[in-house]
Amino acid sequence: METSSLLSSLHDECRSDNYIEPHYKEWYRVAIDALIEGGLEAYKEFLSKERCSEFLADEEIDYILNNIHKLPQSTIYSSNHAIDDTSSSGTYWPIESDVEAPNLDLGWPYLMPGISGGTNIDLLFHPPRAQPYTIKETIRKMIRDARKVIAIVMDMFTDVDIFREIVEASARGIAVYLLLDESNFGHFLKMTEKQGCQVQRVRTVKGQDYYSKTGAKFHGKMEQKFILVDCKKVIYGSYSFMWSFEKTNLSMVQVITGQLVESFDEEFRTLYARSSVPSSFAPELVRVNSRRTLWDNDTYQHSVSSLASVSSQRNLFGRNSGLHFFSIYVHFQMINRNVNALHVTYLQTNF
Repeated sequence: METSSLLSSLHDECRSDNYIEPHYKEWYRVAIDALIEGGLEAYKEFLSKERCSEFLADEEIDYILNNIHKLPQSTIYSSNHAIDDTSSSGTYWPIESDVEAPNLDLGWPYLMPGISGGTNIDLLFHPPRAQPYTIKETIRKMIRDARKVIAIVMDMFTDVDIFREIVEASARGIAVYLLLDESNFGHFLKMTEKQGCQVQRVRTVKGQDYYSKTGAKFHGKMEQKFILVDCKKVIYGSYSFMWSFEKTNLSMVQVITGQLVESFDEEFRTLYARSSVPSSFAPELVRVNSRRTLWDNDTYQHSVSSLASVSSQRNLFGRNSGLHFFSIYVHFQMINRNVNALHVTYLQTNF
């Protein structure tokens, strides 16, 4: 910042060829503060008074107004009724995390950095062009080929076919992690309920916090979309896990292997560290964790490690087969630390 300020004062004399004029505008901040504190009319009044053009889309205005969290009046004003100047607009970026990062307790492959070699990227489009498979078919095959771990970061997840694939992968003993955008999590939950599934191992991520001068705040969305398999392959792009992206929307993705995958590995663990358990899941997780018996005298007694604790009914695992799986539990019986046998138990009934 000091270097940029110095360069600005010297005009064009000593500026680097790579110098970019700072984009910050103070009137943006003041206008948003007016929107937060006084609503749409106050926002437009400020812009008109200052003769400034509108810079927020209607969708952004609606999102801000619908997601504001204001502090109680008693915390905004001090004893002499002066506004606390320590609050500021922008994002809080601590040098170290305020809380301990949650454990990737289902396992995570360790790959020594730099051993992956060069990076290979294939570009896929939807609708398909030269590629033999659609993006959805490529994703499903990638999930089926997984051997160790599947890590999904998604803004919107309502595709029942892809959901079925990851449930079945979990039943095979593959570690499955789901990070979903907090504001869209309800759509995923509704989809799983319609499929007769009660899911676990799902966490949510929200975007950056924006603070007004008075301490009122709203947070953004998590707009990332990628799937990482075995820490060796990534699909990244504009494709969301929704029916409309398979049938009607235009999109494209990159299929990445090689050294660049390490960056997605790191990004997933970074997002996981800032994620949280959805409030609707918390009571169930407490109940499950209370039943878990960990290492005791060098033996792992018993644990439940499955994405879906209750799955599922006719619309998820078959239409007219007559056989319906109500529960999938993956049980691990560890004889010692080096040997384990995977047993998948299906509770079933016939109609």
